[in-house]
Amino acid sequence: MSMAKRTVLIAGMGTSPAVLTETVWALAHQKKPVVPDEIAVITTKSGREVLQKTVMTGKPSVWERLKAALRKEKIAIEGKLVFGETSIHVIPDEHGNAIDDLRTGGDNLRAADFMLGELRRYTEASDTVVLCSIAGGRKTMSALLFSCMTLLGRADDKVYHVLLPPDFEWGVEPPFFFPEPGITYASLKSKKKYKACKVQSELFEVPFVRMRGWYQDKFENNLPSYRTLVSKVQTIAPPAVTYPEIEIDAWNGVVWLDGHVVSMSKPCFAMLFLLANGCQTKDLHAELCRLHNGSVKPGCAWLDDFRDGSLFKNPDFVEDLRHTASNLRAKLKKSGFSNVDSLVPQRGAPVTFPLQRIKWRNKGKSFK
Repeated sequence: MSMAKRTVLIAGMGTSPAVLTETVWALAHQKKPVVPDEIAVITTKSGREVLQKTVMTGKPSVWERLKAALRKEKIAIEGKLVFGETSIHVIPDEHGNAIDDLRTGGDNLRAADFMLGELRRYTEASDTVVLCSIAGGRKTMSALLFSCMTLLGRADDKVYHVLLPPDFEWGVEPPFFFPEPGITYASLKSKKKYKACKVQSELFEVPFVRMRGWYQDKFENNLPSYRTLVSKVQTIAPPAVTYPEIEIDAWNGVVWLDGHVVSMSKPCFAMLFLLANGCQTKDLHAELCRLHNGSVKPGCAWLDDFRDGSLFKNPDFVEDLRHTASNLRAKLKKSGFSNVDSLVPQRGAPVTFPLQRIKWRNKGKSFK
């Protein structure tokens, strides 16, 4: 029988430590309750100080009151929710000292490297499930923590954000950490009062793309910095390209790019016509010569005009191919096709443009 995996909640945090207790409470009150075995907080020096002062001190402390409220609801927490001073991991500055805040690009890159390293310690353990809260900290910190999860997250790992009623975003009195039984909260903005039992928070599971399998075999024993890893993964991943809408009138020799007609010579259209029909680049010159020399039945205006031209009369004259390809790329680029090499590749490279996206008119009139 396989043993159940341990669950670790990793929370990014700034100077609003309530996001930690709110997340723990919300996790325990899902349809399928989850109580983490261990808590880890990634924060700044000032974030640690506020967390220690507001959540970890007092008799009883907010953390002890939270656990007592969960016990009272018969939620099993024994041996779980392990959290103390060693659970707080402070981001270092350029000198290795605890950083006060993330103010510069350098600060944020160091934070990304630190978060990547901390997350890796947990995601390397096959017996551990990571739940990551991105509700706290500056927006850049949340974004970088989420990005680190896309790089390291496994199938069972999850990312969460906790949402409170709008009135609570402006603050309440007394300070809100979780719906503590018997307490009534007053909004500092609207002055409206809320009984604890009426406070509804929402735990949102944030879907994310798990990229770990793309690079794991390459960097298993030597995980690079955040910036380097992102760069290397990008070389493995498909290009982030937005392709234009292309429509071709196969009979009349007209091309539309995102709804606009692209003016081009008949040799350029002949080349585009062949490429759009799946002609391999290595066969392109021979096929253009075949078109010119009459192996294809005439009948459409563009093909007749193409044959009247001077290009591709000599099967061995490959300069015609380079000249036509260069002109076609220039025409398409001028019309706004930024990734033109995907359709008209250079130096015999393969066509990577998704040809199924091309729309055809009058293709039913065959060219034999």
